[in-house]
Amino acid sequence: MADLPIDADLRRVLEADGIRALYPPQAAALGPVMAGESLLLACPTASGKSLVAYLALLRATRAHRTGLYLVPLRALAQEKAEELERFAELGLKVGLSTGDFDLSAEKLDRLDVLVATSEKADGLLRRGSPWLDRLGVVVADEVHLLRDPERGPTLEVSLTRLRRKYPDLQVVALSATVGNSTEVADWLGARHIASDFRPVPLQLGVYSDGRILFTDLSHREIAPPGEAIPRLVRTVIEDGGQALVFVNSRRASEQVAEALVPTVRSLLTPAERVRAKEWTVELGGASDEDTQGMRRLTGLIPYGVAFHNASLTNPERRIVEKAFRERTLKVLVATPTLAAGINLPARRVIVRDTSRYEGRIGMQAPIPAGEIHQMLGRAGRPRFDVSGEALLLARSAEEEERLLDDYLSAPPEDVVSRLAAEPALRMHVLALVASGAVRSEAELTSFFAATFYGRTLPLIELETKVRNVRRFLEENDFLTPGARLEATRFGRLTSDLYLDPLTAVVLRQVLERAPIGVKPFALLAAVATTPDLPPLYLRRDDEADLMVRFTDELEEILVKPDEAPLHLDLDGILASLKTASVLEAWIDEVPIVELTERWGIGAGDLRTKVEDAEWLLYAAGRLAATFQRRLGRAIDDLATRVRYGAREELLDLVRMRGIGRVRSRMLYRAGFADREALRRAPADRIAVALHSRTLADLVLSQLGRKGEVGATGESTLASPVPAAPKGRKPKVRRLDEYPAEGPS
Repeated sequence: MADLPIDADLRRVLEADGIRALYPPQAAALGPVMAGESLLLACPTASGKSLVAYLALLRATRAHRTGLYLVPLRALAQEKAEELERFAELGLKVGLSTGDFDLSAEKLDRLDVLVATSEKADGLLRRGSPWLDRLGVVVADEVHLLRDPERGPTLEVSLTRLRRKYPDLQVVALSATVGNSTEVADWLGARHIASDFRPVPLQLGVYSDGRILFTDLSHREIAPPGEAIPRLVRTVIEDGGQALVFVNSRRASEQVAEALVPTVRSLLTPAERVRAKEWTVELGGASDEDTQGMRRLTGLIPYGVAFHNASLTNPERRIVEKAFRERTLKVLVATPTLAAGINLPARRVIVRDTSRYEGRIGMQAPIPAGEIHQMLGRAGRPRFDVSGEALLLARSAEEEERLLDDYLSAPPEDVVSRLAAEPALRMHVLALVASGAVRSEAELTSFFAATFYGRTLPLIELETKVRNVRRFLEENDFLTPGARLEATRFGRLTSDLYLDPLTAVVLRQVLERAPIGVKPFALLAAVATTPDLPPLYLRRDDEADLMVRFTDELEEILVKPDEAPLHLDLDGILASLKTASVLEAWIDEVPIVELTERWGIGAGDLRTKVEDAEWLLYAAGRLAATFQRRLGRAIDDLATRVRYGAREELLDLVRMRGIGRVRSRMLYRAGFADREALRRAPADRIAVALHSRTLADLVLSQLGRKGEVGATGESTLASPVPAAPKGRKPKVRRLDEYPAEGPS
């Protein structure tokens, strides 16, 4: 470390973290990064790419510039922000911005580094944040996700805008191995550094009938007993390792995890059993309400097993991830979403499925080779494993050969731009005009020529789609007609709210139609039809009840079948009614377990729909305040109810920090209908109602009665009241305090 171009303080921090020498790709990248050059580092998972990015951020901040770290997923943002906290002793101030909330300009101004999703960075660009004017470096993590249909266009536009606005900006792009990483580097004006180095060597193979055939044609027998997955899990645990099992659906992840309990529980040591029970207790304190995920995990974690999928809430997922990193959990069964960047390696990775159901085509389809390699790349844990094994499962000799040819021996896939998708173009063309980034047809063409699409694909198709999008925006009053590109008031507000313009057209239509005293369900059903709130999957069992609801509500429904601009068919309307029915049950305080069982969704799905609906109602409220003042208050109240899942009578109580719908209902039942009632009440009565002195003190502090229960919780209660469970708080400074933008 002594000969590296870093100062003694930074060297001390790295050595304290166990870093004594750099990996080859890190060493190759360090010189250019510390010299301020842009670069693209393309190498396998766990090869140390993140450290290169962190050093670039530190270099920029020491030059009194700011750094932006772009990630594709919220969970990955949390992980990166926590990792950057290791440099806090060097004075680095790190912030996190991922949710559907705006940033406090004052807090942002105090930050050196902001970790954010591409959508949040796009929002900063739209508003012209002064913080960006000090930007010295942008890190694009998982930059190969430019090819992702959902996330890719915003990442591509954000990087293009940043590079055009700040020509001296250092770009550090991190990528998995892809076929055309040189092309991506050329687009970014970056030095290209590629490597196949892995600190933990990886063996790729196919398991079939008790034997692993590796790509080097060596093989290994796996001792019986057991079917494929239990046998592979048992043998790696017996050897002191952990296993990650990837399957293609949530239901399969839960079923496979439950089936592995008999295999794993007998392999835990007494100390591991004790620690597993402690994680189970922590899981029980993760939420005020019970969930199906919590119930199922409670039956798995004590035996060293868990699953990880989108049905879990964020706190539940974090506990599972921590327990696996700590090595208390011996096996984790996950859906492919876990493979997208979150650092959860294991000695043996088993990919059971290479196909999955695709709703767009209504049938099973092969999983792209790039995604399979993302999963396989999780094998091999640095500092714990000397090698990693990544295995696909075959049921026959023919399938074994196919898997070797199509996946394990296949060349890496290219990155291809997804910018030509019309929904993405609607949003980004409007945002470019509304923010003043482009003011003429020539500037718009010049911008798209500078995108990855413009550098790698013929522009003629994109130009045609851009012209169609511009026509749509002008016809619907987002842009003023004429040679000069200029946004209307409606267009600027739509861009600020981060809405798909098609969503804004629907909301404007809804506001024009909605009568005074419009029912909450009609508004929920309306926002559920918009492109920004993808509907829940419509099961056959749902259709009969939803048809009855459709018939009953037809007169009051604000978006009708086959009507412009959406032209939804009956199935589309029924799917939106299902989403609205779930949201209606949520604001009616139906318990989460009952709600998710009734509608066949997970608590994580519920949370996603709640966040999306709250944002859309907030946006509708902003539009109403500007164009239809008569509905503003009703929509704002409904947005608050959706945020907390509460009935109307709890509106005053649920707005208190740290209370939520369960505790608000406890206060209400105890006779405290609002905050004024709490202000007049004895402190002890509040503590009894909440079953917690700590929570009572939290309530009192917000009512200007701080200290009445006391810092230690002492009071004159006749019987003791248990304190509320205390969760572990992250060190990362969160900035998401004021609702404003769409979720990322």
